[in-house]
Order: sequence, then C-alpha cells, then structure tokens
Amino acid sequence: MSSSMKWKGLAALSALAISTSLSPAALADGKFDGVTLRIATWGGSNKAAIEESIVPRFEALGGKIEFVTGSPQANFAKLIAARGRAPFDVMEILDAQLPDFAQTDYLAKIDLSKVPNTKYLEPWSYNEMGMASWLTQETICYNTEKFAELGIPAPKTYRDLAIPELKGRLSIPDITSGGGLANFAAISIAAGGDLQNVKPGIDLIRDMNVLKFWSRGGETVTQFQTGDIYAAVVHAGWCVRAKNAGNPVQTVHPVIKDGIVGVQKYGRLGIMKSSSNYEAALWYVNEFVGVENQFTLSTQTGVFPTNREVVARLGADPVLKQMLELDPEMLGKQLRIDYSEVNISDWVDQWTRAIVTN
Repeated sequence: MSSSMKWKGLAALSALAISTSLSPAALADGKFDGVTLRIATWGGSNKAAIEESIVPRFEALGGKIEFVTGSPQANFAKLIAARGRAPFDVMEILDAQLPDFAQTDYLAKIDLSKVPNTKYLEPWSYNEMGMASWLTQETICYNTEKFAELGIPAPKTYRDLAIPELKGRLSIPDITSGGGLANFAAISIAAGGDLQNVKPGIDLIRDMNVLKFWSRGGETVTQFQTGDIYAAVVHAGWCVRAKNAGNPVQTVHPVIKDGIVGVQKYGRLGIMKSSSNYEAALWYVNEFVGVENQFTLSTQTGVFPTNREVVARLGADPVLKQMLELDPEMLGKQLRIDYSEVNISDWVDQWTRAIVTN
C-alpha cells in the first residue's frame, strides 16, 4: 500500500469516528438552533478538513457554519478596517500576529472551564486569550537520491545547504510567506545571530544561491516533481506530500544551536469580542482542539496537532513516523519564536534590501 493510500486511510478512519460519535441525544439537542457561526480561516484543504470534522457536529446541534476565507494577515486587515467589529466570530491567528493583537481590544477572554479539551494540550499552548490550534514542523526536505548521486551527505544544518552542488537547486520561503518569519529567524539564530541581529542569517541565505523564494509551500512539491530542486526549507507536511507524489524525499529537523533541534510555528484560535455567538464560539474552539478534528486536520493537511493524544496516533503511520518528530521530549527542544522580541518591519526591510534588490 502506498504512503498516500495509508494517509487517506487514516483520514477515512477519522471520518468514521466522527460519524459514529454523533449520538441520537446530540442530534436532537438543538442547542444552537438558528445560530450562524462565522469562521475566519484559510480555504483549500484546511477548510475541507473542518467541513468534514466539525461542521456536521455543529449542524447536528441546529447551527450553521460559514467561512470567511483568507490569510490571517488579510483577516486582521479586515478587523483594522472595521475597528474591531469583525465580520466573523472566530479567527485563525498566526503566532507572529500575537504582538499586534496585544495592542488591540479585539479578542474576548475564553472561559477555559468550557473548553475541556485543554486537558490534551501542553500548558504553553493556551490561555484565556487564545488556543494553539495547529503546529508546523519547519524542516529541510531533501531528495535522497540526488544527494547520494552527488555524494552529498544528508544535511544537518542550514549551512549544509550552502554548497556548490546545490547552487540553483534550493528553494526557501520568502519572508512574506506563511513560513517566512519562522524560518528566517531559525536561519539567523543558526548562523550565529539572534532575534535582534539577523545579518548572519541574511549572509547565509545569500551564500545559498537559492533558485526560488517560495510564497506557497505547494510550490516546492511541484519543484521536486520537475527536478528543479534537490532541497527545500519547508514544513514537514509539504515534504510528506512530495513523498506521497512519488518523490524520494526525506525531512531533516535542523540543528539550530546546542539543545535546540527543529523549528515550530503555530496558529491560534481567537474569539472576537464583537461576536454575538460567544457560547457557540467556545464550542467550536473546544471541538477544534479535540481529538477527532486534530486527527482529521493533521492527516489531511500535514499540519502537526497540538493535541497530545493525536500525536501518539500519528505514529501508527510509518511515513509520518519517519518524517515527523513525534517524541515529546524532542518536541520540547524545538525552536518557537517569541515575536514580542521581534521588529518584523525591520526584518522585512533588511530582507528587501539585501535579498530582493541584490
């Protein structure tokens, strides 16, 4: 059986678990009769996973879910324009946006007593202002056959990518992409800099002779298929998709510095203070971090679950076990960026001057 079929099989089992868990009592409950809950999230596979795992449950309680699709950056711009009167009840928020939200009064406090699924979450990942809803493991994804053919050892660090054999065969995220800030920070720290001094990272990136600074992770899957690249800096889910498409790829969780191996970025769910559907929004947040949705989201989109129970379940698939870091101890050693210490505008300005215009 192919890894793609196994992955789809896991998703199918998740769907079965959801359908069988809708008890007659729940179907008759009607606690959200007439409620339309609006969720600001991405489209594509992310929205499709939510439609499969959460929407049927909410409809069984009499409600309806509508989606406001767009990036978290675009949805934050809508909030600014509307002065916090959001056209949605719940919003996906990137970790890099948390300092921006801290300067506003847009988010409602979450009554954690009504989110019992927090028992499956790590303490760092939630508080009354938000709930970590997914992680990505940012990795080096490389073509094992090409590396062997060229006599290149498996990379361990970002600096291992700055070699003549990979000139014009490497793809890394543009700083404005979804994975851009986390990976730029990781490269800068690994190169000897820090969150205030990113010049070492810029210098290393310039040494890499990059073919493409991608804006969407899916671009790297296509680049591996066409043979244009031999390695990419991209989250593990995209590397799994490249493998499922028949490419001989493997992930590496890069050594950042002593005691830190691998990189995470994460998203959070926030409830809008302007929402008139607070109880329904609480229900949605609880369902989102629950076992069934987290399993569906992970197996269908490649993002990493924040729910500990789901992490254990993913290990049943040999491909995911091989390409994802599942060891709780090692997960605790991965780099997460504290964006309260970051001047993002300065980072983008330095990137533009040094990378884009040169």
